[in-house]
Amino acid sequence: MNPKSSLARILERQNRSQMSQVFQMSRQLGGFSLLDPLVGIVVFTSVMVGAINLWRLAEYKCARARIDARVAQILRESIDYVTYAAYDLLPGDGTQPRSGFLLHPLDPATGLYRDVYPFSVTAAVTTTDAGTPAEAKQIILTLSFNTAPDPQAADSPVQTIRTNVLQRVKD
Repeated sequence: MNPKSSLARILERQNRSQMSQVFQMSRQLGGFSLLDPLVGIVVFTSVMVGAINLWRLAEYKCARARIDARVAQILRESIDYVTYAAYDLLPGDGTQPRSGFLLHPLDPATGLYRDVYPFSVTAAVTTTDAGTPAEAKQIILTLSFNTAPDPQAADSPVQTIRTNVLQRVKD
């Protein structure tokens, strides 16, 4: 037996064993480097979806705040009218002293203002001692408004706000 050939065989076996280990390690590292970008893409996508939903929530909250502020303004103006107008100019029972639209946003496509969220203020008036010097009117104002831009929509919720009784005595 040739010692050189047996040494060569041993070295060849060790070389194959080392090559096989290097090949297995490169396969394991290659899979990890592919997994890394995939995890990054999933995390980035999750963050972007969250940011988009946060933006939509912020827009919704801003629109609701504008609507609530406008509703408060309309109620204040209507109550001030009933409180300070001359007795003879007070609204009658069932009349609508005011109606219109809550918001008038600009439509960028046409350059015109749109009318959205229709509302109406209705007066319920009860007159006591009519025709006498002690005549008095008790007035309850009701504000009704849609929160959907299209009033014909099947799921368009109508919200109603009623004031406390406002009493006016004829002077």
